[in-house]
Amino acid sequence: MDQSASVFSQRGSALFVSFVPSLTARPVFFPTTNPELSFLIAQSFVTSNKQVTGPIHYNLRVVECSMAGAYLNAALNPRGTELPRDASPLGISLHGFHDAYFARNKQPRRDGASREEAAEAQLRELIAVTEDTLTNPEGYTREEIAGVLGVSPAELEQIFMSKLSVRADRFKLRQRALHVFEEALRVLQFMKVLEQEAPAPAPASGAAAAADDTTAYNRRLGAVLNATQDSCRDLYECSAPEIDELCRIARDNGSYGSRLTGAGWGGCTVHMVPADKVAAVTEAWEREYYSKRELTAEQREGAVVVSRPGSGSAAYLLKDG
Repeated sequence: MDQSASVFSQRGSALFVSFVPSLTARPVFFPTTNPELSFLIAQSFVTSNKQVTGPIHYNLRVVECSMAGAYLNAALNPRGTELPRDASPLGISLHGFHDAYFARNKQPRRDGASREEAAEAQLRELIAVTEDTLTNPEGYTREEIAGVLGVSPAELEQIFMSKLSVRADRFKLRQRALHVFEEALRVLQFMKVLEQEAPAPAPASGAAAAADDTTAYNRRLGAVLNATQDSCRDLYECSAPEIDELCRIARDNGSYGSRLTGAGWGGCTVHMVPADKVAAVTEAWEREYYSKRELTAEQREGAVVVSRPGSGSAAYLLKDG
């Protein structure tokens, strides 16, 4: 994902990246807004060492998502239905369940419905069946999952835990599956707001410009980012108190939407902020967050980056002479 964005991005656009059935990257243009939008990247200075915390964080989420796909497949598809093997770390994924489920439960295609609208309808159905099937918010034991899959607990460990080290007594399949399906839906919703609900171009200046204020539109975009952060915190549980604090401070001082970025459990946050609130947000972070931590001058200087969607890498071919 990161590499695709670095190569295929275009100035002024978001990038819709898909890896199935093959890699595609489509720019999605950001419309002109009033207030103008800026993106701030804020470093939490919390480091997540995956070699140390992987068994309870990153590795565990990979295993839980694969288990959730296998559990839903066993519970909802005919006995003997095998999930397609894919390039995910364990070869079994919620995307594979998605494909297997709709191979047998085809939705009627509405006349004129786009590919994205069809995908949105499928994701809404998957969210509903997940809520109806994975009903235990406390998580599932190895024995419970193995029983549904028709394998022994030892076989379950061989399938899901022989490649990745994990430490858990219960596996939160419901929360992880809901996060994955709902986040996929939010991607489509964000793209829909950009492409189908964009405001008409505002006049260059003058009294009429005030009438073309796009604050409500900006907030619709921001609400999607905020929902992602809520889900990362509550369902996928990959946020951190410091991440939550940076997001809260930003929202309190004018950010439309704030969320973590990257693998989680630390690292950076991204914030969609009106250009006239950039100073207020950065000053609030300094006052309420960075000043309370022991940081070097170099760290303080690089803590916040103001950014706008830019172009990806390019190759320049020089001709002899």
